[in-house]
Amino acid sequence: VQGPASDSMPAARRPVLKVVARRTSDSCPFLNEELAFELCPGEVVWLRGASGAGKSYTSLHLAGLAKLPGAEIHMEWDPSVAAAQRIGFLFQKGVLIDSLSLAANLALAAEAAALPADSDAIAAALEAVGLSPSADGSKMPGELSGGMLRRAALAQILAQRKRVVILDEPFVGLDPPVAGEITALLKRVAAEHGISLLLISHMAERAAALSPAATVSLERARPEDGDAARQDADLSGLRFAVRASRRFADYFLISAPLIAMAFAATGAALSMLLADMLQRVDVVRIIATFLTRYLAGNPALPLILQLVDGVVKQNEAAAKRKLYALAIGSVFTIELGPLLTALLLAGRIGGSYAGDVAMMASTSQVDLLKVLGVGPTAWTFLPALLAAALAAPLLSLLGTAVALLMGAVVGGGGGFDMISPDEYWREMRPLLLERPEGQHLLKFAPLVNVYRSLGFMLCTMGISQLCSRSRRRLQPRHVPLVITSAVVLSCLAILFLDWGFSQLFVRLDGGEPLGGEADFSFDGPAGE
Repeated sequence: VQGPASDSMPAARRPVLKVVARRTSDSCPFLNEELAFELCPGEVVWLRGASGAGKSYTSLHLAGLAKLPGAEIHMEWDPSVAAAQRIGFLFQKGVLIDSLSLAANLALAAEAAALPADSDAIAAALEAVGLSPSADGSKMPGELSGGMLRRAALAQILAQRKRVVILDEPFVGLDPPVAGEITALLKRVAAEHGISLLLISHMAERAAALSPAATVSLERARPEDGDAARQDADLSGLRFAVRASRRFADYFLISAPLIAMAFAATGAALSMLLADMLQRVDVVRIIATFLTRYLAGNPALPLILQLVDGVVKQNEAAAKRKLYALAIGSVFTIELGPLLTALLLAGRIGGSYAGDVAMMASTSQVDLLKVLGVGPTAWTFLPALLAAALAAPLLSLLGTAVALLMGAVVGGGGGFDMISPDEYWREMRPLLLERPEGQHLLKFAPLVNVYRSLGFMLCTMGISQLCSRSRRRLQPRHVPLVITSAVVLSCLAILFLDWGFSQLFVRLDGGEPLGGEADFSFDGPAGE
């Protein structure tokens, strides 16, 4: 590497940046033992080579966006170049912040570089690349053509006064006339602003039109695909069953820890509140207050109060234990289990699916499916719906089981020491495993848990599908709104549907009362 340029060297030829890259291991994508080039104001260096030779990796390393494997890169900058003005990157096809207008994108760039971001500065940057501040400044990135988007991205770089600009395949996807305009623009901007350009391009004709001062060729270290060992392509994703199973693995396996932790916290909190309340409740005092109010003046009142005191005290602890177990079991199995699971999965599954389909729509993948004759609903929605319909009840049962387990821990010796684990599960067994004679099938607690969670998930997926297809032409900036809408509307629908399920539950024929087989021994004073 040569030392710093001498003061006698003309400013136009004084290198802005000197680069030396040395190969250090076989993981390096190119075979060249050493690469060396320098970038001078107004000049172009063409970095060329076969696909996979490391052109993009090298440029990303120079820009600080990635690390080139198996190589060491030394960069020597002109001391007069401020760090904030060193390297700009013109990504393939041009990249702007999708949620900001063109003018706002330029203002963001200028402010980030602590440079003027007023309307005059923005107008100057737009005019420098052939765009109109009045006609184009208010446009969104999604409204720009390919050529305009590259012009706008270059204007953003100019707004930061970058001295070196990396051009990553700047002509890809452009018609020849537009590509010619971009070529002329790059030459003019480089000359007028003294910018050094590092060009990465497979298009030799376009690269030659930029009159590169130097060409750096990378020799690919790995063999071309045709010379490599032949590997059969994975076509399994074409099958419906495979797509559905992959969705199921995503929905269930990734959601399971969230569900388990949420239900552990909820189960512990609710169990503690219930156990504490039951321990604080003085049943004898409540009954005595009631009797004193309604039997005032009755000569038998003292005897009745004495009888109540003996009977209730003898059976109060057993009643509270049974009430604790039945309350925890019923609340989580019938109500909280499906509801809490559904609200969590509205974001985890519903939001994920809506975002996935919205992103496909914004990148024209949905249109591609239609052109190919593949139904988008069959390709995306049906496998996701099947996977979600299987995952939701299983996750609801998992969460309910965790909550019931926390109820045993909190109520047992590890918490309030109210009920032993054996008694807790013995009281829980009829609710979970035994359907009383005459009870409507739809009131059997485990089945309630399943059909509620299934209903909630079908509702969530339907709303997510509608939200993701609500706009005919989605832009990437719309994707967060689609996800948010799907999650919020799904949660509201779940709450409304939960009310409907509760109305159905209480209006079905009852069967045995909850805890109807309680067997309390009323010995004490009553037996005497």
